Amino acid sequence: MGPDRVADGFWEVLEATRPRLSALESWLESHTREALEAFALAYESAAEALADFSEGVSVDGDAWSEDSTEDLCMWVVGQGYGLWSSVVGGELRLEEVAQMYLGRAPLLPEGEVPWDGVVSDPEHRGYQSPGALVHGVYRTRFAEELRERLDGM
Repeated sequence: MGPDRVADGFWEVLEATRPRLSALESWLESHTREALEAFALAYESAAEALADFSEGVSVDGDAWSEDSTEDLCMWVVGQGYGLWSSVVGGELRLEEVAQMYLGRAPLLPEGEVPWDGVVSDPEHRGYQSPGALVHGVYRTRFAEELRERLDGM
């Protein structure tokens, strides 16, 4: 999927709630089932625009697995539009960004703060990243697995 598949408003939600994960949690808790599904699909579309997970990414001569590549791409999306667009636009290679992900290079531009990882609802512990939180909130609110719902769409 390409960058054009990222839903309108997705980046604005991330930027408006960052760096407080509890602010994103509150936004997710106050929106419809359809809004949460659209958010999750936009997040996945943005991650898929970065790389074909099955091809992996080569970091320091090691080929990363499909799961590790997906984790990296999901992390990039969570860092916001600036970093994501730099990778999609070819200004940064995913291999370079992996160094940030691994803590070997500066994480974010000066002045930007990483997500704090704090959630309000104890049910959402274990979902403490912007890409995973929507799954925890969906499960709590609708007693369904978001993954199953999205796979059925």
